[in-house]
Amino acid sequence: MPVGNELMEALQSFADVERTIVSIGEVAGHDNASAFVNARRDLVMAFAQLGTALSRDPFLSANPDKMTEGTRLFSAFRAQNSINQADWPVIRARDHAAEYRVASQPVVERSRAFWQWIERETGFRR
Repeated sequence: MPVGNELMEALQSFADVERTIVSIGEVAGHDNASAFVNARRDLVMAFAQLGTALSRDPFLSANPDKMTEGTRLFSAFRAQNSINQADWPVIRARDHAAEYRVASQPVVERSRAFWQWIERETGFRR
């Protein structure tokens, strides 16, 4: 698919940040709480950067149905992540790691739906 470089770069950057936060979250504990805080901040910034790139992409702008579907999936992913961060401050995730991993599953599901759409519509694989 002929999506622009800005979107491709934002997708790669986001995938890298997401991979980092997932790996930190899998072993959330006392030893990595500050790394988890930093990764969450980086993820928020990556969400903003990717949202901007999606909204400005020439291919998606020329295909409003694709843009609508993509932004809907992205918004659902972003909202679920925000809910998870609000419900699970780092200290709570640190102290209840197993429960945090269970509570993160809706974020994982929204992430999966978004990335499946990205791969199908852009060919980008994380």
